[in-house]
Amino acid sequence: MSKKPSMQTIAESLGVSKMTVSLALRNHPSIPDSTKQLVLDRSNQLGYQRNEELSRYMAALRRNRAEENHLPLAYLTTGDSPDTWKKSHTQVLYRKGAHEQAKAYGYYLDEFWLDEPGMTTQRLSKILWNRGIQGVIVHPFNRKIDPQFAACTLNLDWDRFTTVVMSDTLLRPAHNRVVHDHYESMLTTLDKLVELGYRRIGYYMGEQNDLVTHRRWQAAYLMYTSNAAERGIFKIPPLITKDHAPDQLKKWLSKYHIDAMVSAAIEIKQILNPLGLTPGKEFAYADLDLDLKSAKHDGLSGINQNSLHFGHAAVDLVMNGMMKNEHGIPHNPRTMQIEGLWEDRGSTPPKTKSSERSRLNFT
Repeated sequence: MSKKPSMQTIAESLGVSKMTVSLALRNHPSIPDSTKQLVLDRSNQLGYQRNEELSRYMAALRRNRAEENHLPLAYLTTGDSPDTWKKSHTQVLYRKGAHEQAKAYGYYLDEFWLDEPGMTTQRLSKILWNRGIQGVIVHPFNRKIDPQFAACTLNLDWDRFTTVVMSDTLLRPAHNRVVHDHYESMLTTLDKLVELGYRRIGYYMGEQNDLVTHRRWQAAYLMYTSNAAERGIFKIPPLITKDHAPDQLKKWLSKYHIDAMVSAAIEIKQILNPLGLTPGKEFAYADLDLDLKSAKHDGLSGINQNSLHFGHAAVDLVMNGMMKNEHGIPHNPRTMQIEGLWEDRGSTPPKTKSSERSRLNFT
């Protein structure tokens, strides 16, 4: 007898995560309609049947927990102010997802600003312990990262807590973490651009953003272009700058006759405008962290990081660890990577012989 198809079966056949399939089948608003349709079509094709009785039971269980328990999970943030995270659309979704999933378990997020005046790690450890908090989620650090060390540190009384870190900004001590699959997203983007006919593809990134991602985007770009001749593309050195550096960007674009640029910047239009350039016109543009709701990214193609899932996954990992009494710094830290989705939104049209995009002329 053949094995009944599962959500994992559907996920593997489509090359997406099991969580994506689960949310799509529940018509969750975080999943694009096109992805929902793909999942639905494939589930019908494979003969997948959802266990409605179990689904109703789990939904009722979550509601009961939310009504009866209301237990706290610590949510730690950093930055110049308690709401520095609002400046990043990605971090806004991380936090939103964590709140949603905590509520589903019957918990709530008790938020703490690590850079609050007078706050110390010793004091915070005591506060968390006195409030009966066992689970800790560390939001991405909004602190300047020293290029020499490429990471921030935090010294709480970890033995008392089950901890999950969102991002690579806190690498020491090594906790279980949830991160975006930066490496795979870069490979997906480069494959897409090559498929569309682009051959002079450049990677432009601010230094802090490069460090925040633990240089995974840059590593994937360098690996991909290391055998440029075999791929039929040009080998172009990445441009990593301490600020927007318009003069450097201008020289780099012109010197290498860039016909497609890959970056991650919510202000990319504002950066290029003084140079008389528009993403998708003089050259193709793909953003590695699209904000699908911002006018600043209207018409831009690139990677949708599925950031809402980060919060969901972080809470899932914390709850799993608490159930198993896994407190302290793990001997074998686990990293969960959330995959992104390519979104074609206009700035990466197919390159044709009549659309010469590799000759940038600055006056």
